[in-house]
Amino acid sequence: MTECDVVKRRLGRFLDAELPPQESAVLRAHIEGCPVCQQEIRALQELSASLDTISVPSVPAGAVDVIMARVQQQGAGSRRIWGALDFWKTWPVAMRFAAVGTAVVACLIGLMLGSATSATINRSRSEMAWVGLASGTTITSAYGETQR
Repeated sequence: MTECDVVKRRLGRFLDAELPPQESAVLRAHIEGCPVCQQEIRALQELSASLDTISVPSVPAGAVDVIMARVQQQGAGSRRIWGALDFWKTWPVAMRFAAVGTAVVACLIGLMLGSATSATINRSRSEMAWVGLASGTTITSAYGETQR
């Protein structure tokens, strides 16, 4: 990015005297020695002058008060304390179905994982009973453990 690019970005604030004095001095020094930036600042000054010639219609007396009263009236009707699930009422129907479907699928996955874990635990218990048999217990006690 060249120095002119940096200056061009700041020209509007320079013309409006919104820059700190040190930055304004640096920009002024660059503009005085740069014909491209001088042309840019002249174009901005012409634009600003042409905007100043546009007449702005006056606001009718009392218009602001009428508008503000109407805004407050509409705002008062919509104010209420939101409950825990009131956001649900604002969702489109398709989004509600998607949320319910996602919850159902999550519950089913949880049930499947839970039952798979339960089967693994039961199998482990029966395997442990047969290991106990190898360590000296009777076969009937190992068989009894596997039936639970």
